[in-house]
Amino acid sequence: MKVTFEAKIKDVSLYPLLEAFAALFGRVERALFRDHCVRGEPLADCKRRYLPLFGITARMFNAVAFVLEGKVKAARESQRRHLRTLRNQIRALEGSLAELGDRLGRAWAPGSKWRLRFQIHQKKRRLGCLKARLARVEADLDRVVPPLCFGSGRLFRAQFHLGENGYSSREEWLQRWHSARSSGFLCLGSREETSGNQTCTLFPDGSIRLRVPDCLVPTFGRWVMIRGVRFRRGEEALRHAISAGQAITYCFFRRQKKGKVVWYLGATVDQSPSPLVTDPARGALGVDLNPHLLAVAQVDRYGNPVAWRHLSLRLHGRRRVQVTAALGDAVAEAVAWAKAEGIPIVVEELDFGKKKAELRERNPRYARLLSAFSYRKFWLLLHSRAAREGVEVIVRDPALTSVIGEVKFGPGYGLSPHAAAAVAIARRGLGFGERLRSRSALVLPARNRTRHVWGDWRRLSRRLRAEGACGRRLSERGRGRGLPLSRVARTAVFGPHGPPGDGLSPVPGWESPAQTVGRAVRPASQQCAGNCNYC
Repeated sequence: MKVTFEAKIKDVSLYPLLEAFAALFGRVERALFRDHCVRGEPLADCKRRYLPLFGITARMFNAVAFVLEGKVKAARESQRRHLRTLRNQIRALEGSLAELGDRLGRAWAPGSKWRLRFQIHQKKRRLGCLKARLARVEADLDRVVPPLCFGSGRLFRAQFHLGENGYSSREEWLQRWHSARSSGFLCLGSREETSGNQTCTLFPDGSIRLRVPDCLVPTFGRWVMIRGVRFRRGEEALRHAISAGQAITYCFFRRQKKGKVVWYLGATVDQSPSPLVTDPARGALGVDLNPHLLAVAQVDRYGNPVAWRHLSLRLHGRRRVQVTAALGDAVAEAVAWAKAEGIPIVVEELDFGKKKAELRERNPRYARLLSAFSYRKFWLLLHSRAAREGVEVIVRDPALTSVIGEVKFGPGYGLSPHAAAAVAIARRGLGFGERLRSRSALVLPARNRTRHVWGDWRRLSRRLRAEGACGRRLSERGRGRGLPLSRVARTAVFGPHGPPGDGLSPVPGWESPAQTVGRAVRPASQQCAGNCNYC
């Protein structure tokens, strides 16, 4: 995996050189986009012509071409993602229109009919706008030239409304525009070069030698030494990469901090993951991610729940760095738990892109929760932290884990719905079965034995939703803390005759967990290797 370490350049006297360096690379990049991407000139011909024209080395040209290729791919991927988002929005809006049409047909009060007609009219207008945008995006995808704006399209459009965007004059905007188009540059590394990079070379004493382009040599000289650079938590990894002959890629970039310009240096190296210290034979740690909390549950090698916890995630109304910090703290705690127990982490592979595209048609409270939800950031943090700590991450399909956990494990073990879902995820990662009926139920006919168990769970899920529409759902009945199951769920789990005992309480002999410490523990004498009615 690739790891990037960051350091601050404290020598302010080097900033003019870095500004000139970035401006030169920006001009080369825009010219290469025009000649190679728009006009179709071969890259080799551009390289042969650009070296004397701009006064750069071959490695510098390769770095510019590498950055441009990444931007073009990112622009195309952004278009495809925008296309998927628009299609999901149109699909959700059409569903909402159909629902409003049914409500209009059932309505009898004049005021209700007027409000429904007004909502339908406004949604039809939005549907027409979305379809027009979809047609434009599809036309852009068919174009050979990628839609790439150096400096951001938002800043480009700000020149037409200077006052509304906080600019007093066009000269102020133009200065900001030129600064945005040259905010950094890349020094591409290679294995065959000294210390992994001949343009930017790191020496054992910590100093960095930067190769100046030929066009800037009369002003700054051929070589410039950068001293006093310290990579936080990365010096050991960089020394190992240099001794192993690895390529090191350096990126110089500029930031605004308290109204001042500060230049930073990032070093990217290939780092092998730590050796695994976990074993699925010991059990697993299931993780169920929700917009407001992270439910973590541990199961032993027999699939029985051992302990569970809720890690709070306060994401709504917080800045991006605060959301990242909250997710990072929760991930660090879960990975530390798995490493201490020597068990892998099992997580669902979720995609919230479709749900976020449908936020406009959702409940406002649910939309606020989901809009602040960053599953992609959680996914990256979890895999990065687990790779560093030597914890294996097992990814499984998320289908029906909430229903399975709520019906099979919530009431019997005294688990919350989210912790029960985490138990179902952990058991799925270990390969345990998920049959719906117990041994006391009737044997299925031979024609139905090859059917997947998820089909039965889907039918049960629909029946539970219908039951919740008439009364209270299972998750609302005391949050599953040892209270009786609904009739539908009890019949599905225990069969037509119900559980032993009075038929209303959990199986006799099962002890209630210690809720004060948030742990659900089953005595060792009652472990059944996953063959009981609950497992």
